[in-house]
Amino acid sequence: MPLSYRQFGATGLKVSELGLGCSPLGGGLFRYDGREAREVLHAALDLGINFFDTADNYSVGESERLLGRALRGRRERAVIATKGGAVFGAADRLLLRGRPLLRPLKGLLRGARRSINLARDQRKRYDYSPQHLARAVESSLRRLGTDYIDLYQIYNPTAESLRNSGVIETLDRLKDSGKIRHYGIAANDLEDAAEILEQFAVASVQVAVSLLDQQPLKALLGEARARGVAVIASAPLGQGLLTDASGPAKADESSHFTTQELHTRRVRASACRRWVRPGRSLAQTALRFALQCPGISVVIPSAVTRAELIENWGASAAPPLSSDELTAIARTLG
Repeated sequence: MPLSYRQFGATGLKVSELGLGCSPLGGGLFRYDGREAREVLHAALDLGINFFDTADNYSVGESERLLGRALRGRRERAVIATKGGAVFGAADRLLLRGRPLLRPLKGLLRGARRSINLARDQRKRYDYSPQHLARAVESSLRRLGTDYIDLYQIYNPTAESLRNSGVIETLDRLKDSGKIRHYGIAANDLEDAAEILEQFAVASVQVAVSLLDQQPLKALLGEARARGVAVIASAPLGQGLLTDASGPAKADESSHFTTQELHTRRVRASACRRWVRPGRSLAQTALRFALQCPGISVVIPSAVTRAELIENWGASAAPPLSSDELTAIARTLG
């Protein structure tokens, strides 16, 4: 069945209800298969997916490069959303560029991956200066092989950082020049996202929305809908916890949660299996939940194989969650 398409806030863009989160396609430290990544991107286009979310710091730009190559000759069929503002130090960039040397050791380093990611994220900083953003946009355009970016998102800003660093003025100049068409934010902190929505005319906000992340569903989604702001639902599969995949999930290596928080999320994810139905896998149940949240413009699960992509795509045709199921979900997990 073909995907449904939705209006992307007040931008005039029309996007597939399921997009593709391109974070893992660059491979990170321990996994990379460029051929498979290209197959995933080409298959996504063939399935009708037109919204692709990436960032300049995903695998030191490799995610953008892969996306740009996949879109050659088909650029007009895609809505490209990328991000800027997050900056890693020289040591971390060197580490990522040395991935081929580390991959043979991935088994030995399995227990250390979370520590490596924690250390790397502690060194991460944000640069929202006009000079950095102007350079970042030019670099993203070059890697993507395009002369415009449909949606440029600022990574994890606070309202104060937008007020004091000239970000909005810089983005407006980039928009006037035609290098970006719209701009928004990608937020980790919901309070920051809510404050920015109140104070700035952004086109979109990206936040985590899943069966495990229901905090934004009331106030933030309602406020965004009232203001005509598009909402991008990221991490709808709980960083791999809401899937039937075997082995360690991305969440196990993530720096976003403490060990205790991760344990709690695993317990909650296990409880979600009660809503799996014939014709609706665990991943599809999680995606149906995000798709059925009022005010969501696009849901962006990641996929590193064609099989994962096709399972995610199948959520559009999977049985929707009933009102009784949604009530039970809100009571159990809300």
